[in-house]
Amino acid sequence: MYLSHFGLKEKPFSLIPDPNFLHFSGKHTAAYSLLEYGLHEQSGLTVITGEVGSGKTTLLRHLLNSINQDTLTIGLINNTHESLGDLTQWVALAFNLPHEGKDKVTLYKEVQD
Repeated sequence: MYLSHFGLKEKPFSLIPDPNFLHFSGKHTAAYSLLEYGLHEQSGLTVITGEVGSGKTTLLRHLLNSINQDTLTIGLINNTHESLGDLTQWVALAFNLPHEGKDKVTLYKEVQD
């Protein structure tokens, strides 16, 4: 209904983050620059935090759409909670590394390699 009323071609509001509707505020621009820097400098881990609905996932999807994923291996970890286990296990899972039954030191070394 509002599509025709406002002359829109697509629904601008969705429960699924859509990078096509990303608005770069000053904070988004700064966060995006840090994410790009982390990729280019091959930092081991880049973390983005913020309030629910602030655009974190949309920003990440925009970044992933803009890079050549054939040259990079990227593991995304979202919606983790401290009670769900060690972060190293989540990283191993994101990169499809075997992690079950391994101690933290061994798992950390395998993630680093």
